[in-house]
Amino acid sequence: MFELLPGVGVRLPGGAGVLGFGAGPAEVREVLGRLGPVRAAGGGPWAYRVRWGGVEVTARPGGGAGLEAVTLAGRDAPVAPVAPVALGDVDLFGYPAGEVVEALGEGSHPGLRLGNADPARPLPSVTLRAEPPSGAPEVDVEAYAALWTTERDAWRLEDTGSGYLIVRKGDPEMNLVVCHPELAEELVTRMLAAGVEVVTV
Repeated sequence: MFELLPGVGVRLPGGAGVLGFGAGPAEVREVLGRLGPVRAAGGGPWAYRVRWGGVEVTARPGGGAGLEAVTLAGRDAPVAPVAPVALGDVDLFGYPAGEVVEALGEGSHPGLRLGNADPARPLPSVTLRAEPPSGAPEVDVEAYAALWTTERDAWRLEDTGSGYLIVRKGDPEMNLVVCHPELAEELVTRMLAAGVEVVTV
């Protein structure tokens, strides 16, 4: 089982140890190597990934040299990854995304980012950060709550195959441009969980 430990890192299965936030590249590579062959992942001064039990683990640094974020993805599994990925008593990949979002509660884990998913299907990925990204503007997500509450029927999500566009219905239609990537991801996650219409383009 992969166990997410907010503020600490990720405990790996099979006694492989903990990917601790702040660890340097050599230590991260050594710990990941206990699960299998480690490959380089693009972006930043270094990043490593490994697959184990149907889950791909990617470790990346932040602004400094130490580990700042760990992403676990199970996209290749037919229904859900073989290995559980847990935060407390919540199995993040073992249930539909809508149920997972409800079980976690809104805003209770600021370092956790859930991958965009149909609320009826398992999450494709989760990312745990040492802390919310430093230097990121403080954004009140609740200021956008109309997108998934009172104005839910006025919006739809367009699945492009590589992400979602937030589109206001009407004549003419209007795309909502969100320049802050983490905010965009959070808005889409909440809209999916609320059952906002999704179309494939």
